[in-house]
Amino acid sequence: MKSSSLTLGAASIAASLLLSACNGSGSDSAPVSTQPSTSTSTPELQQLDRSPKAQVTQGGVFTYKYQLKSDQTLRVIEPPKFGRVVINGGALEYQAPQAETGADAFRLELVGNDDVVVINWLLRVNQSTPRFTQSMVNDPSSGKTWQCVTDTSTHLGVTWATTTQPNQQTFAWKDWDATLPHLGAQCFLGDGECNTDALIAHANQNQWCGKSDWRLPFAYEMKNLTSEQDFALDRNQAAIDPYFFADVGFEYYWLATDASDEQVDNLAHRYSFGTKRNSVSNQNKRQPASVMLVSGEYRDPSLPNQQVEPQSEATSFIRLNDQGLPIDRALQQNSYQESPWRCLDDMRSLVRDNLFLRDGRFSYVYWLTPGNSDITNTAHTFALETSVSHCEQSTCTLDEMVKQVNALQQCGRGDWRVPSQEELALLLHQKVDGGEFELLYQASLNQPEAGNYWVSTKSGYATLSLPHVPSLTPVAAAPNQRAKLLLIASEFEPRATEDPRSVNNHGRPNMTKLRLDYATSPENWPAPFVDDMSEYQELGVMPLPEFPNSNPYQASKVELGKKLFFDPFLSRAQDVSCASCHDPQKGWTDNLEVSIGHDRQRGKRNAPTVVNSAFLPVLFWDGRAKDLEQQALMPIQDPLEMAETLPRLVERLNAHPTYPAQFDAVFNQGAITAEQLGMALATFQRTIVSNESKLDRFVKQAPLGNTDALSDQELWGLDIYRRNGRCANCHMGPELTNHAFENVGLTYYKAFYEDLGQYNVDGKSESVGKFKTPSLRDVMNTGPWFHNGLVHTMDGVISMYSEGMASNAPFGWSKYDPNYPKLSEKIRPLNLTYQEAEALIAFMNAITADSPQQPASQASLGQ
Repeated sequence: MKSSSLTLGAASIAASLLLSACNGSGSDSAPVSTQPSTSTSTPELQQLDRSPKAQVTQGGVFTYKYQLKSDQTLRVIEPPKFGRVVINGGALEYQAPQAETGADAFRLELVGNDDVVVINWLLRVNQSTPRFTQSMVNDPSSGKTWQCVTDTSTHLGVTWATTTQPNQQTFAWKDWDATLPHLGAQCFLGDGECNTDALIAHANQNQWCGKSDWRLPFAYEMKNLTSEQDFALDRNQAAIDPYFFADVGFEYYWLATDASDEQVDNLAHRYSFGTKRNSVSNQNKRQPASVMLVSGEYRDPSLPNQQVEPQSEATSFIRLNDQGLPIDRALQQNSYQESPWRCLDDMRSLVRDNLFLRDGRFSYVYWLTPGNSDITNTAHTFALETSVSHCEQSTCTLDEMVKQVNALQQCGRGDWRVPSQEELALLLHQKVDGGEFELLYQASLNQPEAGNYWVSTKSGYATLSLPHVPSLTPVAAAPNQRAKLLLIASEFEPRATEDPRSVNNHGRPNMTKLRLDYATSPENWPAPFVDDMSEYQELGVMPLPEFPNSNPYQASKVELGKKLFFDPFLSRAQDVSCASCHDPQKGWTDNLEVSIGHDRQRGKRNAPTVVNSAFLPVLFWDGRAKDLEQQALMPIQDPLEMAETLPRLVERLNAHPTYPAQFDAVFNQGAITAEQLGMALATFQRTIVSNESKLDRFVKQAPLGNTDALSDQELWGLDIYRRNGRCANCHMGPELTNHAFENVGLTYYKAFYEDLGQYNVDGKSESVGKFKTPSLRDVMNTGPWFHNGLVHTMDGVISMYSEGMASNAPFGWSKYDPNYPKLSEKIRPLNLTYQEAEALIAFMNAITADSPQQPASQASLGQ
């Protein structure tokens, strides 16, 4: 039996950070009233709510009052995406947007003499009537961590029970024992009771929120919960509302099992809101997972008889010309006579997600609108039989007509077809239960004429009557019956799949054989699973750093550069040095998500390590510095880092009591210049090279047949790194990087945490969201990881890559945005097992040596 892919131990924690980076993080406290409100009391600093939440209506104002101490100031460090926030002393005022609804977030910083506190506000901007209501479960035994979220708009009568701590309240499936090796469920029910049957029985017995019909949800219920949401700060992905469903991230949730589901004895279905675009997968029933319970009968808004309110026409379609490109945005709502269009890109959430529910993939849907002067005009009718004639057009048969349309490449497409009954029903709406269905969006569809329309069924073709449909059951058609046509085209989003070389390669290998395979020179190791062998460089021992002719090695220059590197004198306020963000004790980083610079300001990116910077062809995450000499001067001038100007710093250095003599001893050029400053700092940084790691010893000894430098688990990790894990596609060669730029899906395009990466440097569309591939040498010393310091655990990093990173396929207008970021083709789902992840982490430790604390000696540098 094929082994199941398992969720990694702390992966859900790290992955929830990814979602919270898009959506903000919740608070355990009860929600603030939807009406603008003011609080006039502020708790002591240690009691301050650092993740407060509030609700406000569109166009409304929310106010809050912080009672500041004499030494405290409050300021905005990250503004809201949609609304506007103003700080006046301790008074906060948030002006909600007029047109937007959903989640908005901003960050404040409370600065005192002794402490700095970052406050992450999450605002839920509602329509005049909030979509959900929220209340805490009145059950002391639950630890006050469960809440009820009731749908008051779309799914009337449906309530969800969720925990505010999904990673700390975990359960086995049904009545299975809640244990696996290295793992154990944790919940308020006590040892041995942490399974979903016990939770459901407890919730029903205690009548959580006055209900006694709690149960596990089905997949379509979870998917509908997310698919209807348009309030994620990352507008390109379906997401669960971060305000009402606090702290929901990328963890997995147990699902009920439908009678039609195929089940393996020890596996059950689970669901994730954040990975693979709301994916359903299998998990061992004993492995703990998070839980949501549901009460009430769910409505499926993708069905025309269950929509509460159809989406407005203005936000439902993008009108396309005959080449399949959008007509001007300003002309989208004009009449057909004013600005004719040829087809529609259907961007309604119910269409997208209805197809996703049925096919398990994200889909794009297009409608061919009736032309006024060709065979698509709905004044024409077509029959099934070729013998039918006299239909007043070039062809009378259904199939021939579709062939002609595709031959004409209408809207640049050749895949037009007759819609199914379910697909055509997506254009219908039943206003009254039991009443007839009505064709929506007739203006966008260019006023199709009334009559019978063809639909496809499993047994052939049938008809439905438009624009008013008594029943969604198609009427069987006689061979000579004529009917009209509306054509549809659809396609699935491009989605990477697991490398076929690794699909059946996830079991623990024979370690004796694996040692034999690697007991040779690296060029003879098993073939790596890389996409382009012509670009591949095998792992190896680090070379010696090179010093450019324009700035050669000089011991006194190294010492001068070292002194400058650790001296806060270089900063405007003389309180920030290079070492503030690149501390030798912290792997020459600061181990923060983003660094703190001048005036306690938060930077925008994670501080990369200085170790082995001598080998980098370009510097910074976006590659904006061509060498270390240029790089060394940039943080000095950055207003968020050291905030000094070079002319002023050079003037201060020349007036310094000791620096002029030291510079003159090195450069012998009299007055200090900015160029000399950059050269000294660069020379020092080139001497910071990594110590020998276990991998280095292994690479040296393996050609001699000795593989003892790596343990069994580390050796398996090496093999996973090169093969199943696909790490070597980017992290290759002695330096464990290809020095290239890749998009790994963390751009947050047009969202709160947007960072366009290399695009900010070269302005090329293909560079949007690309960042420099970091070296993985000494990687365990340099967390948190990624350009924004998003993930604090290595198993979280591996989990994200194992899932194929967050899907960011464009939808709606994003499809026509030339700058929309494209995920690297090297990113594919890995489906690593828990054991593989542990082995890979072991290898990450094997490529990590003790961080160097001093410059390398002149002899060791080959100078």
